[in-house]
Amino acid sequence: MSPALALVAGGALGTAAGALLVPLTRRELAASLRRAAAHDMVGAAVGPGAASSGPALIDAPQLSRPQWLAIAVASGVLPAFILSRVGWSPAALPPLLMLVGLVQLAYCDLTRRLLPKTLVWALAAVVVGAGAAVSLTTDEWWRLEHATIDGSVFFALCFLINLMNPRWIAFGDVRLSLVVGFGLGFVSRLAVVDCFFYANIMAAVVGLGLVASGRAKRGAPMPFGLYLTLAAALVLVIWS
Repeated sequence: MSPALALVAGGALGTAAGALLVPLTRRELAASLRRAAAHDMVGAAVGPGAASSGPALIDAPQLSRPQWLAIAVASGVLPAFILSRVGWSPAALPPLLMLVGLVQLAYCDLTRRLLPKTLVWALAAVVVGAGAAVSLTTDEWWRLEHATIDGSVFFALCFLINLMNPRWIAFGDVRLSLVVGFGLGFVSRLAVVDCFFYANIMAAVVGLGLVASGRAKRGAPMPFGLYLTLAAALVLVIWS
């Protein structure tokens, strides 16, 4: 497949998949927000002084057409650009599927500081299933082995950081690290290391900028899932 054809075909498929996933993403985000609000209400019943969640924080944010289009285009253009550079290869399937799902989860983390666990586990099942299928058809079982180890190690590292201070990495980000570690580990072990490095650099730079401008307080939690997505996309572009 020529690079131009890969770019067009991959972009069309990715954009269509991204557009179709938006309603599902918003529904699962709203469901997660309602569960979180119900948990907060139970806490308020036994603990005085707890603030109640307003209706605007219980539903997923409304999307304008440009925002919907931006999510769909990002889901298509990024994987298509990478595919046009590396050419079609079965080994590219797990990380590219991961990237399409990460765009949806980045929207959730950016708008509501929440990563719906149903979406994270669904993405994990898709990416791991794709990795197993690719290894079965190509007989490259070492990719599946490396990806499984890398995903587990990345998960353990983020879990340890969460235990040290949940403000640094929330547990939703810990779940997501398993998917990112597996998807990038299917490419290379060093890709996972690069992703973690870039994500922390981005979070630190943006966090310092927000604190300096007075738009955030020092020590406030940050949407690390968003930075994991940006870092994973950057790594895949560089490595391609």
